Amino acid sequence: RSNAAEEVPSTDAESLLNFVTPTEFVDLPSKGKGYPAGHPLHGQETVEIKYMTAKDEDILTSKDLLKKGVAIDRLIQNLLVDKNIRASDMLLGDRNAVIINARASGFGHLYNTNVKCPACGAGNKRTFDLTQPVVYNGDDWDDFDIVETDRGTYIFTLPSTNFKVEVRLLKGRDEKEIFKMVQSAKGETAMVTKQLRMYIVSVEGHTNPNIIKHFVESIPMSQTNHIKDAYKAISPDLKIMRDFECDSCMHEQELEVSLGTDFFWPNR
Repeated sequence: RSNAAEEVPSTDAESLLNFVTPTEFVDLPSKGKGYPAGHPLHGQETVEIKYMTAKDEDILTSKDLLKKGVAIDRLIQNLLVDKNIRASDMLLGDRNAVIINARASGFGHLYNTNVKCPACGAGNKRTFDLTQPVVYNGDDWDDFDIVETDRGTYIFTLPSTNFKVEVRLLKGRDEKEIFKMVQSAKGETAMVTKQLRMYIVSVEGHTNPNIIKHFVESIPMSQTNHIKDAYKAISPDLKIMRDFECDSCMHEQELEVSLGTDFFWPNR
């Protein structure tokens, strides 16, 4: 009898485990736009994520993952309920939404941290409210002639030259590439052209990387700026912002929270 009393049916154990891992639905800034047909997030306005656990803390404190710069990517992947979704294939704004919601549910909605004044470099303790994000759905196209395709790309015509340019929104894997470029950048010009080439899919229907490279390096800066402005207009995003006044030099400006690993461990 004693042995029988100690046994726990497997179905009861599974129910218990499901109970201690609650989930929540996160609103996606993209509302499912910018993903090609067939992508798990195509047309989806929300994504379901698990609440953070001790396992997720292990990811954020792993020296190996931090050194490789993949801790945040691993965290997002671990939190996603639908494993058909790859964190590296999520749009940057949607990734930000997952990160902010995970941090709020795991550590509370008030984010206390020490920020450096952009003007004098002095440290200032400030509190950010994670329940008051600035959300942009990437749908203010009034100043641009933009057409969305079923491939999750966007096509627009440049002024003056009338070149048709097709772009895609950057995703998690692109963010890692940009991080590497920033660390090894030899000059700002190289950084600008490389990033343009990352999201330009085609020019006048030509997808050859060499043609796109020549195009980016040859067009006038006014055309380059139009591409960057159009890209910004179609890019959904979610940020945590607040007004800032330095305690030391009284400099004033709006500050944005950085969403790296320090977002979870601001005092580390």
